[in-house]
Amino acid sequence: MIKAVIIDDEKNALEVLEIQLKEYCPNIEIVAIANGGQKGIDAIKKYNPDLVFLDIEMPQKNGFDVLQETKSQDYKVIFTTAYDQFAIKAFKYSTLDYLLKPIDAMELQAAVSKIEEKKSDSNLESKLNIFLEKYHGKESQRITLPIGDSYQIFQADDIIRCESESNYTHIHLISGKKVMVAKTLKEIQDILDGLEFARVHQSHLININHIEKIFKGEGAYVIMKDGINIPVSRNKKEEFMDLFRKL
Repeated sequence: MIKAVIIDDEKNALEVLEIQLKEYCPNIEIVAIANGGQKGIDAIKKYNPDLVFLDIEMPQKNGFDVLQETKSQDYKVIFTTAYDQFAIKAFKYSTLDYLLKPIDAMELQAAVSKIEEKKSDSNLESKLNIFLEKYHGKESQRITLPIGDSYQIFQADDIIRCESESNYTHIHLISGKKVMVAKTLKEIQDILDGLEFARVHQSHLININHIEKIFKGEGAYVIMKDGINIPVSRNKKEEFMDLFRKL
């Protein structure tokens, strides 16, 4: 049996992964479930697990803090993360093991099988350095848009989504603020061309770095980080899904 610890700051994520492991990975023995980074550190030191499922983004102490404070322990890691294109590219470049939330059962089984085949990961520190270099090296793009009688500069990363209203577009920002621009959504799409935005619907252009979850079944939609559900139209669905397969 492989002794495992699950670390995440989201209660629902902990519960779902626990259920999935019990159902699909009978060779995994869950010795501790830790809600947050510090509790995760304590659990690793107490139980000396073989494997840790580790969330990255957690308040106070994140996944990398957990690794730093338990580096004397010998265990393997599978990172769990919500969608973040920069993080995914960095993971693939560094060859670290990761699972994308919501976690797919088959991908979970494959990740565990891969871990079983590894004797150890002596290059973990090197891989982490590569990941951090690629992840924090992302560039922020600035755009200028007309607001009333003036122009305002925005960081593209600060835009969660753009919503059409006739010949105007509402820009929704991570601050919670909404601004109206006297341009059509198509014009905004052209301005943002080449950046991390996807037109998923006639009325919606979204920043794919601010996607929380993707539901790809009948009536596909995405949940953005501001909690809003955005529909994916039928004629945009295949193109949108292809975008993620290429990442």
